[in-house]
Amino acid sequence: MSDYIWKLYDRKETDLISHLCRIRAIDPKALEPDFTEHLHNPNLLPDMAIARALLREAVEKKWSVTIFGDYDADGTPAAAVLAMTCERLGLTHQVILPTRKTGYGINMETIEGIKDSCQLLITVDTGITAIEEVALAKKYAIKVIIIDHHLPKSIIPNADAVIDPFVPSSKYPFKYLCGCALAYKLVVALQEDFPQQITVGFSKWLLDLVAISTVADMMPIVGENRVLVHYGLKVLAKTRWPGLTELMRQADIRPDQLSSQTLGYVIGPRLNASGRLLDNRPAYQLLVSKSINEASAFAREIETANYERRELVKNVLANVEKQLWKQNKSSDHLIVIAGNNWPSGVLGLVAGKIVGLTNRPAIVLSITDQGVAGSARSIDSYSLIDALERSSNHLKRFGGHTLAAGIALDKKNLSKFVDSIKKDAQEKISADQLRPTITIDAEIGDHELNYKTTSVFDLLAPFGQGNPLPIVLKSSMSVSSPRKIGSAGNHLKAFVKSGDSQIDMIGFGLAEKYFNNPLSTIDIVGHLEENIWNGRKSLQIKLKDFRPAGSGVDEVLSLPL
Repeated sequence: MSDYIWKLYDRKETDLISHLCRIRAIDPKALEPDFTEHLHNPNLLPDMAIARALLREAVEKKWSVTIFGDYDADGTPAAAVLAMTCERLGLTHQVILPTRKTGYGINMETIEGIKDSCQLLITVDTGITAIEEVALAKKYAIKVIIIDHHLPKSIIPNADAVIDPFVPSSKYPFKYLCGCALAYKLVVALQEDFPQQITVGFSKWLLDLVAISTVADMMPIVGENRVLVHYGLKVLAKTRWPGLTELMRQADIRPDQLSSQTLGYVIGPRLNASGRLLDNRPAYQLLVSKSINEASAFAREIETANYERRELVKNVLANVEKQLWKQNKSSDHLIVIAGNNWPSGVLGLVAGKIVGLTNRPAIVLSITDQGVAGSARSIDSYSLIDALERSSNHLKRFGGHTLAAGIALDKKNLSKFVDSIKKDAQEKISADQLRPTITIDAEIGDHELNYKTTSVFDLLAPFGQGNPLPIVLKSSMSVSSPRKIGSAGNHLKAFVKSGDSQIDMIGFGLAEKYFNNPLSTIDIVGHLEENIWNGRKSLQIKLKDFRPAGSGVDEVLSLPL
């Protein structure tokens, strides 16, 4: 029996693309995104008119502007977008990015530091919970624009403008824009006020930064985001920013082979790397660099930071795995693991890997002299932000999304918090939800084992959260020439055949499962794709799981209405 629960969408339509579009709530007529038709008017965002008026006043009165961003691959590009815009408008400006040491979000010390030199403060990818900080800024007569995509609490800061699609007053049609996308929306809105400085061309050349942030911040690639990433990838292939040119060159990224996976797994982690270790200023400087020589130095620094980040993750993960079942029980529905002085910048990555290993929500904490802080990652069926709210009486602060969050607490409250959050998970997560699930888009027939089908899949790109690579089921495939590959011999390679169709099959990490019980005929689920290796093109199934032929699925899912 498979370790996975197999859930298959009921396929009522013979036309595969119509079936896949229905699952993803994509209009088949909108498969090719239209830049004009499929993007919403930025003026529909809350307080956009006020923000525009403030920037007109800032230009007229020559205000000094402070941009406060974040240390990740959303808040840092967002700050770069706003800085480039201020430069075009002739505004004196400075950019402040928090560090892992100072902590996420703007603080009172920052406000005190800018009180004598700043007339307009713009926060981006942060600020929606900065009630006291905004109040202090207002006390010093600083105008404040908040641009954020995080969930507000019951009280919203008394800023002059709050551009957040989640505020209760928002009527914006699409809520799931990242911070950089919201900054871009402001830029587009400013075209009307400053047509000579903020041209249509300038705003479109920002789309590569928007696409990187959207994917790196794990926004759903549906609706407006799918349009932004689609066009952002086209812009990135011809980017005008020396920093991105150098970053791609040093990371061996070919502009003609860009995809959303490139953004999520290659570019995004690099723009996050220095922020995870100490300070993300190198990433910001890279993005606003004006020459290849300047950008090259920052790109090298980022490559070094990315290597160090990978090594840190490997070392912390090794420690975490040793302690995993010493600090937790197999019956726990949520994992909490703590260690002394673990580097805070990689805890979220480690938590994500623990989720992958256990299919349970995971919280990884570092204990220091200052207290306890860490990161959490979750599974689809368990909202972290709601869970943390239910255990908030044990926390100093917390914030985040459904699937990812950060927390801080006093040492004296650690055991109480662990007991509380584990009890919550025990009540909210069923045993079945702890079994990993493969959601299968469609069962395909022999006549669909071809390149035409992979071309159909390509129409759905770009892929990501909310629009994953299609997974198909093909029943009763005969296996030939199975063998182990990889340095550890843990990957499976074989040919599979049904009718007259024979294709390559590769299953990463599946060699042991297969050779423990070799089968001549199997049902397979995975990604059907075109593979090019050493100049040879072949049709390949990238295997996610297999079962003995005729095993069937565990659940048939109804199509969305």
